[in-house]
Amino acid sequence: MTQRSPSSFSIRPFLYHARGPLLIGLCLSCLATLANFGLLFLSGWLLAGAAAAGLGGVITQNMFNMGLPAVGVRFFATVRIVARYAERLVTHDAAFRVTGQLRTHSFQTLIPRSESLATRTRSGDVLTRFVNDTEKLGQFPLDVLLPTLSATFCSTVSVGITAYFSPSAACALAGGLLIGGLLLPWMIGRLTDHLAQANTQRSTVLHNDILETIQGMADLLCCGAAPRQLARITAHQTQLNRQTFAHALRCNIIRNILPILSIVCVLSVIACAAHGLETGQLNGPELPMLGMGALASFEMIAPLMEARLAQERFRQAALRSEELCSLPVLTPPPQTTTALPSARELSFDQVSLRFHEENLLKDISFSLQPGERIAVTGSSGAGKSTLARLAVRLIDPDQGRITFGGTPLTRFTTEDLSEHIGMLTQTAHLFQGSIKRNLLMACPTATDAQIHQALVAVGLDEEINAMPNGLETLCGDHGVRLSGGQARRLSAAQILLRRPTLLVLDEPTESLPPTTGVALMEGLLTALPEASVLCITHRPEPLSFMHRILHLECGHLTEKGGDASPH
Repeated sequence: MTQRSPSSFSIRPFLYHARGPLLIGLCLSCLATLANFGLLFLSGWLLAGAAAAGLGGVITQNMFNMGLPAVGVRFFATVRIVARYAERLVTHDAAFRVTGQLRTHSFQTLIPRSESLATRTRSGDVLTRFVNDTEKLGQFPLDVLLPTLSATFCSTVSVGITAYFSPSAACALAGGLLIGGLLLPWMIGRLTDHLAQANTQRSTVLHNDILETIQGMADLLCCGAAPRQLARITAHQTQLNRQTFAHALRCNIIRNILPILSIVCVLSVIACAAHGLETGQLNGPELPMLGMGALASFEMIAPLMEARLAQERFRQAALRSEELCSLPVLTPPPQTTTALPSARELSFDQVSLRFHEENLLKDISFSLQPGERIAVTGSSGAGKSTLARLAVRLIDPDQGRITFGGTPLTRFTTEDLSEHIGMLTQTAHLFQGSIKRNLLMACPTATDAQIHQALVAVGLDEEINAMPNGLETLCGDHGVRLSGGQARRLSAAQILLRRPTLLVLDEPTESLPPTTGVALMEGLLTALPEASVLCITHRPEPLSFMHRILHLECGHLTEKGGDASPH
């Protein structure tokens, strides 16, 4: 019944597609970083040389070439500005590309898992992961990959240049860079990873609670539960604040070690250079030049601690995305594509389904002939809605076979079946936007005349015309600005615009007065006179329109009889 996708998540394919901009961005980042190193390096030489020349008089001034380091300083300053701007431009573009591809991939992966998402996750959690986690994953090259590679390459170059002048100073610099670039990021990870994980979990709970509180505010107020829910959210927020403070405190303690380490390292480099000056290996201006170069080298590794923190955020986002993308596929795609048959017979043959380790449906067998109308009744929780979901292949049975036009339903996707089957669910979703926009989502090619005809069929035309904005009236989130009956009839109008040959109606008259329910059924069947109908209902209004009535109880389906002369 289920299939599970591979459990490993890898960002490499997305980085590979953006490899060109990322490589250019890496080169520009290294260029900007080395230009900054060259700027400080030559500045130390220029300032010290200028000071020595000023103190030494005219002869010393003529011996020191002021033009060369001055030109070098200006050149590196210009290169740093231009390269940094271009690097930001290119790398951000690459990050946006990776994020866009990740979201497209995630959406494509989650579509066949819609049933698993609806039954095994909280809606706020899915939204948070789809938006925030994909953004964190998309920022991986910008926050982790490029800073790490750039710091590694540029610090190696800085140590090599320092070694050219003083090997002992280079050793001192290399030791300081290894401590600042490896040990400190390792320490910050060890001290904060568990707090970052706890923050992620706590934030998830808080986001879910806030979203569900907003969605269910009316019910909370009616039940007098709003203060308790507010106290729950406040408790989660307080705990999150404490964890965030602890995380920030530890991060700042480790961050402040780096400036101290850089000062110690610079002093060590200067001490080694001073020894070289005493032995005649170095001249006076080269002493501050090496010190300023060491200071610039620590700017190269400064982003590594932030990269280590970003790496943990990336790891958490990857695990959460993997968890969603590894949910079982309840309706695996067909291995071979099959054209939809012209015949419209829907047949259940010995169909069984287990739910929570219990047999919800047991050996269900019946056929819905073209043009036939069948009602399925039963007590709440008997499995009537599950039967409807099986008919449109939102889920697959554990045993037995369901066919459409003689072809197994497993040969089609839900999207394929939607061309011929229209389903009215109990919880039909209306999107933010106008009434017309929601209707056009069902049938983008529908004309105004077809929209009016569908609204007349479901009895909504006069009510919508009475609204100040007519078809441009906003539905609100989940159709909140419409009544329950209006939302249900609007969903029925969406189905009529698609002109299906088979209707699956799950409690079509729910939340409607009896007379309105009868009018809705009559309008639907009059608009689609040749359509087959599978109607799930516990109310009497639809029964007079049915040819047969089946009763579902304890997993078994039995014939009850029906009206031989339906409306």
